Amino acid sequence: MKIRALTLVLIISLIGCLSCRKTTKTIGNNLEPTNNYIVDTIWFNDQDNITTSTFTVPSLSTKQLGYAFIGNMNDPVFGNSNFDFYTQLSLSTSSLSWGENAVADSIYLDICYNGYYGDTTDKQLTLRIFEIAEDMFADSTYKSNMVLQCESENLTEETDFTFVPRPLTPVDTIIDRGVLHIPMSMSLAEKLMSNEYAADTVFKSFFKGLHLVCDKDDIAASAVSFNLTHSYSYLRLYYHNEADTVMKYDFKVTSSDVRFNHYTHDYSNSEITFNDTTSNQKLYVQGAAGTRVWVKFPNIQQWADTLDGNVIINEAKLVLNGAVDADTNFYAPPTKLVAAAAKFDTDTTYVILPDQLVSSDYFGGYYNNTDRNVWFRITEYIQNLIQNGTYATDCNGILLYVDQGSLVPHRWAFHGPGSNGADDRMSLRIVYSIVKD
Repeated sequence: MKIRALTLVLIISLIGCLSCRKTTKTIGNNLEPTNNYIVDTIWFNDQDNITTSTFTVPSLSTKQLGYAFIGNMNDPVFGNSNFDFYTQLSLSTSSLSWGENAVADSIYLDICYNGYYGDTTDKQLTLRIFEIAEDMFADSTYKSNMVLQCESENLTEETDFTFVPRPLTPVDTIIDRGVLHIPMSMSLAEKLMSNEYAADTVFKSFFKGLHLVCDKDDIAASAVSFNLTHSYSYLRLYYHNEADTVMKYDFKVTSSDVRFNHYTHDYSNSEITFNDTTSNQKLYVQGAAGTRVWVKFPNIQQWADTLDGNVIINEAKLVLNGAVDADTNFYAPPTKLVAAAAKFDTDTTYVILPDQLVSSDYFGGYYNNTDRNVWFRITEYIQNLIQNGTYATDCNGILLYVDQGSLVPHRWAFHGPGSNGADDRMSLRIVYSIVKD
């Protein structure tokens, strides 16, 4: 009897517990009728709703970059690009005295490869080196379009010094990359040995530095980058004096030496149409102070005004799809693009978009090798356009450009809103809610 009574108590208790459970509901699902809250998606992917244009980058600061570029590249899509650089040199000791009756024997410039962009297969580059004729200053600004005065004499030993870039071929077991070895003219060695230097400032006053430039030609070729501050990069002078049979001295590029890259682009043989908001089958971004793209959404505010209620942007994603072009093995797309609010009081001013402040993973901009596309999440930016007609004072659209464009020569072509294939076009995908009063 006790067992039967205990069992009955347990059954009654279990029923009581089950009767206390509540059905799980969505928070707020009973606050207003469902017809007062609508969620929908819209795609803008035509020239009426997305206005775009490709235009050139005026200049970028290239002072004290990690790598120096030389080369001449003929891109089948983007045309010709030429890369050169200017750099100071420093003494490798606090002072320099050559000794009695010193005589120069030979002089070489060795610069350590960093990498390349373009076609390095059996393509030669013609290199010339000149002495800089004007002072360079640590507190001055040096940009990609600046040119310094140089002496007229080419300082390479050969009048036409040509080389095939071999950046990935090590010179020995110690270094994991190649070194470009350039025999220099004896006139340079004799000039350097015509003076003695009590300090590095004395040397820099006497010898301003070197300008390395490649001739322009019609071969495909490439842009080659060099690490000037690497331990295997130096201007090495061999000499002898009365005390020693053979001696050597290295002039080095240090981290404090002023140096900058100079870039020129000739788009006359490219497929790009500049500053045109109507011919937008393709759009073009290029690093090394090349090209960037301007994007506007002229009808966003009008579209929102046609909807019956307050528009809340749940997500806005700008998607760029790569256009088919030639030689992508040689001309890889940039790893990352940047989107910023265009501020057209000058050609180079921009404002960071609010969505970028969330996180890089949220904001996007990374090239996807599988889908061959880049996307940006610009939700807050679009919400601002709807509410205020603009994002910030004097802002007018979005700039798209290559990340680290002063140092990265990569380029990319993508479909614009005027592309023939609707599925490939640049598109703005908006997921939105309408909240009725």
